[in-house]
Amino acid sequence: MKKSDLMIYCAATALTVAGSPALAADQASGAPAATEYAPQPTVQEELVYMRDVIALQTLRLDQAEQSLSRQSELIDAQARQIAELRQMVSSSQQALASLGAAQPARLAGDYVVKSGDTLSQIARRYDTTVGAIASVNDLQAPYRLRVGQNLNVPGAAPATAARVAQADPIADQISKIDSQQSDDAEQSQQPQRVASAPAVSPGERPDVTQRVIETQKDRKPEDQPTAQTPEAVGVRPDQEDEIPELAVFADVGGVLTPKGTMFVEPGVDFATSSDNRFFFQGVEIVDAVLIGAIEATDTDRRAVTESIGVRYGLTNRIEIDGSISYVSRQDRVSGVAIDDNSAATRNLGGYGIGDANFGIHYQLNNGRSFPYTIVNLRAKAPTGTGPFDVDRDANGFDTELATGSGFWTIEPSLSFILPTSPAVIFANVGYQKNLSVTPNSIIGPDTTITEFNPGDAIRTSLGVGISVNERLSLNFGYDQSNFFKSRSSVRQENIFRPLDEDNDGQQDIREDGMGNLLDENGNTFTLNPDGTVPAGITPDFLFSGPFTEFRTTESPATTVGSFLFGGSYAVTDNFRINLNTAFGATDEAPDMRVSLRAQYKLFGK
Repeated sequence: MKKSDLMIYCAATALTVAGSPALAADQASGAPAATEYAPQPTVQEELVYMRDVIALQTLRLDQAEQSLSRQSELIDAQARQIAELRQMVSSSQQALASLGAAQPARLAGDYVVKSGDTLSQIARRYDTTVGAIASVNDLQAPYRLRVGQNLNVPGAAPATAARVAQADPIADQISKIDSQQSDDAEQSQQPQRVASAPAVSPGERPDVTQRVIETQKDRKPEDQPTAQTPEAVGVRPDQEDEIPELAVFADVGGVLTPKGTMFVEPGVDFATSSDNRFFFQGVEIVDAVLIGAIEATDTDRRAVTESIGVRYGLTNRIEIDGSISYVSRQDRVSGVAIDDNSAATRNLGGYGIGDANFGIHYQLNNGRSFPYTIVNLRAKAPTGTGPFDVDRDANGFDTELATGSGFWTIEPSLSFILPTSPAVIFANVGYQKNLSVTPNSIIGPDTTITEFNPGDAIRTSLGVGISVNERLSLNFGYDQSNFFKSRSSVRQENIFRPLDEDNDGQQDIREDGMGNLLDENGNTFTLNPDGTVPAGITPDFLFSGPFTEFRTTESPATTVGSFLFGGSYAVTDNFRINLNTAFGATDEAPDMRVSLRAQYKLFGK
């Protein structure tokens, strides 16, 4: 039955039903349908119902015939494709067999790396582990592969067999198609079940089997899909084998150097800071009305540190490093007394070897179930000129700047690194132990520092590194050091204390032995009737001494915090440039610090 005839037939049937007397009676009745008994159908209603049933069965039979015809066409096409695929498999096997006979036999398990391979995919393909392949081929993390590299895979089949096995996906597909063809044949012999609703035409739905055959026909054996889409050779490996690379400040911590690899790290560091202070000594009457001495000072500091360092991996979990630096410092201190506009400026400089640093790092875990955890132990030796070793004038003011701290520092710390592609979260927490020294340095007339305890510190940092591409990465973070109080022990010599032997609350005046008072020039004088010293007379007071006095002074605790921002660019596989900046977040921190450091691999993997 044609579609147009069916539509006309249905329209006529609807009109016939609408004109039925029984239906008109139901519509005219005002009572609900549920309260009336269903009347017996008339002959005309029975004929309408029979016509509907016949039309529906005719439509379903027509659709079933179309479906059977389409299935027959598909079966024929599948048979042709299977023949073509079998012929391709036979030709490929013959060509590979001849190729294996022409080439010298390789060791069992020999595999040649292709574009898109990663070590974890090769391990899964041959039912082995990444560690086993890495151990046999002496590979080190992060297991970078190159196209054409020859790998010995433990427990794998010989190379020729491995190549022939690459055609297996086609044979598997042929087997699936054969099974599908057999099922279709059995289904075509069985009676077709008619659906309760009109089915969609077979020509209107995509056929999965046909699409698979067309795809497999144009695909080469080596391009057959594996269990996982391969990644390009040289890109970041799977998460289980991934080792993050960070470019942060050296004292924050990082990822260890592979075994037997040495890096040399030349660098230059520039730091600048300024400090403006306003001093007032006097009496404040009301706001903005000051009586006394007012002074403003401006201090500008510049420091350039050139360094050279090395890193070496003793094992895959232990790394050692060391560095030495040359420091150039310039300070300019300007002071202005506002009341008399007098100004003074001091320029100081310091040049020489700085403090030496060295450290050892140990990686605790593999970073799979918990972030990478690294134990660090760093030490700083006072190889530079310390603040107690610089030259000073007669008043105890330094005439040059120090290039080192002047004391030993030992800092154990923990670094945590959490890769979460494309970012890496890093954190560091450590305790800085600053050892006390006994400089015995003269800092003023008859004043000597006998012992100095610089105070310990707690250091923390937190940040995130983002990989922009395979060569460029950026990092953001915050670093803070909380320094405890420092203490200084001072020895003061030649101290004279005023005498008050008569306990009158006033300092005693020297006499000539006959009861006459003496002034500073040794002349006698007489007190005024009210007991005061005459004008123009300076008495010669009596003192006891000299004495030596010991006292201890403390400086308050300080917090040094900085915002970090940096980046790293890999120029080549062996050469990387790191640029890092720090901006002071507290008054005690340098205003800005810029560090440019290069990493060059001398040897290793």
